[in-house]
Amino acid sequence: MSFLKKLFSKPAKDKENQSVQHNINQIYNTQPFQRKSNPIYNYNGIHRIEQFEIILEQQIIDLEQLKQLTWRGAPQVYRAKVWKLILKYIPPNHMSQTSVIYKKRQDYIQYIKNYYEQINERDDGEEKIIKIISNDVLRTQPDFKLFRDPKIQNLFKRLLFIWSQRHPMSGYVQGINDIASPLIAVFLNEYVRVDFNKFDLPSDFNKLPDDILLDIEADIYWCLCKIIDNIQDYFIQNQPGVSLAYQKIKSIISTIDPSILDYFNTQQIDFNHFAFRWVICLLVREFPLYLAIRLMDTYLSEGDNMANLHIYTVSNLILKCAPEIQNKNMGEAVIFLQNLPTKDWTELDIEMLLQEAYVFKEHLNNKQNLNQSITPTQSNRISNK
Repeated sequence: MSFLKKLFSKPAKDKENQSVQHNINQIYNTQPFQRKSNPIYNYNGIHRIEQFEIILEQQIIDLEQLKQLTWRGAPQVYRAKVWKLILKYIPPNHMSQTSVIYKKRQDYIQYIKNYYEQINERDDGEEKIIKIISNDVLRTQPDFKLFRDPKIQNLFKRLLFIWSQRHPMSGYVQGINDIASPLIAVFLNEYVRVDFNKFDLPSDFNKLPDDILLDIEADIYWCLCKIIDNIQDYFIQNQPGVSLAYQKIKSIISTIDPSILDYFNTQQIDFNHFAFRWVICLLVREFPLYLAIRLMDTYLSEGDNMANLHIYTVSNLILKCAPEIQNKNMGEAVIFLQNLPTKDWTELDIEMLLQEAYVFKEHLNNKQNLNQSITPTQSNRISNK
């Protein structure tokens, strides 16, 4: 608690500010990559499920209350519906939900006819996109049987192609497939039980009617659109959003622990060596899939602020990597950053990563607001103390 008081207190003497910075480094730059046994925060517990039930049974669902609850993880049994609600794919009013989702699914069926089934009318550019998407689908979560199933791969390929055709400013960009992969598992789980540890093909998957699979595909498509709307600058030409994200990440790290940036400069490690994938794929590929899904709970609950929290989360992950790489040369460090040893991480580790990122965000925002509110005369007085 004393740390938090110092963290959010007004700036005073430089010595005191250095102490605050030291405290940040001491508390947050721990060793998350050491093998350990952590207690798991049970977001599927009975009490948590009951909390979600109370909100979801409201005639008009309180989305802000739902987002606050989802920030710490959604129960598997309600996650699909929760994601659809907080992404505003379906309205909070129960009376409107059926008609809205029906129309969206019908619209998607029409997109299939207009954009995908006109095989004989495709030009060379579209055929090239289909080939790229097909190869990416084969590489998406390849360790899991669920993602190797032909039906799953076909719906995956189709929705990504349709997305590319309906978003010509960016077209298909590698990484969109990774963002879609959690949606596939979560929305399928609404109809057949998915094992969120193994991601095997559910035993009753092949009993699913084709129209249900089509509904799932449509839901994935529309929710993917909602997610990418928040980060579209990552995917348009020249990807300006990625460059801006790098600038913000460097600014955050320079405030908290500039020695990491000094190390990167000394070793000539460019952010493109590792952080491009971290940023553009929303860290989905840096963690086991079930943890990436947990990460998405919090990201989606941030609404329009998702991209901002993501940048702070990436920054925090770099801070956590610092003790592991600072004695390595460039090659060794890049290999570590490209292959993070997170297979032993738990939900608690993800929870801490996100909460720490949130603390950084609030602290630096408060500090920026305070600096903006100080007049030049006040600033001179502080600097002269």
